[in-house]
Amino acid sequence: MLTPFRIAAAAGVLLVTGLFTTIGHAQNASWQVLRDDPEIHSGLTVISVGRHIQNICDDIRPRMVRAWAFAEGLVDRAQDLGVERREVDAFIDDRNEQERYRAIMRDWFAARGVDAGDRDAVCRVGRDEITAGSPIGRLLR
Repeated sequence: MLTPFRIAAAAGVLLVTGLFTTIGHAQNASWQVLRDDPEIHSGLTVISVGRHIQNICDDIRPRMVRAWAFAEGLVDRAQDLGVERREVDAFIDDRNEQERYRAIMRDWFAARGVDAGDRDAVCRVGRDEITAGSPIGRLLR
């Protein structure tokens, strides 16, 4: 089952080659669709940043139902693009893609003048996102 935590863990997923070249090519093609879609990219960024905030900040928690619904919306989008659920699961479980999204998350914070390792600054950004009702803030409380 695809959970918000598995999607959030996907906050960095790149290219997996299968044991067989044809599997690797098929996977690469479907994963590239996921990488290139702005809605999926934005959604995985939101989840990655939100997960980082809730992991670092003791006073910020995920809104599990909203997070689950948000994640399922991304799966629906991927399926609309012709990507099967098992391919989505493999994409979000891939360590290279997870690292890619961790880098995107760090860049997101850096673009706001915040070091992703600075607990106080990350928590301040998290509270600001919640107050603003941003996509990230709507997944947190």
